[in-house]
Amino acid sequence: MKRLTPNIVFAIMILAGALAFKYAQRIGLIGPDPDGRAVQVIIGLTLVFFANAIPKKLGRWRNAEAAKRAQSASRVAGWSFTLSGLAYSGLWAFAPLPVADTVSTAAVASAVVVTFVYTVWCCTGRTGGETAPISADNP
Repeated sequence: MKRLTPNIVFAIMILAGALAFKYAQRIGLIGPDPDGRAVQVIIGLTLVFFANAIPKKLGRWRNAEAAKRAQSASRVAGWSFTLSGLAYSGLWAFAPLPVADTVSTAAVASAVVVTFVYTVWCCTGRTGGETAPISADNP
């Protein structure tokens, strides 16, 4: 139950956000939402919520080096998806519809590409970060 509680709270927050948008429409604070801007904003904020949790979930690894690389990849994933979720929400909240539709998709796709490329580089191509010392023979 302890692990389930944050998810239940988050689901209640999504429902409360939807009700708040509906109430704001009813009293005239915002116009009708035929294109689903409010839903898209909530989707972007959901991405931010889950992206924030990515670096906090580290499983068991064979050795410290593998754990270090996994944590590094998780941090990049968390940051890239958090920023793309914020961009997604902001675009759907304020940009014209054609711009929001195209650019928000590109923002999330760029987070996927950044995360994939960094994870592949971090977990296969890097040698642990050691560099050769600078000396007179090795400038």
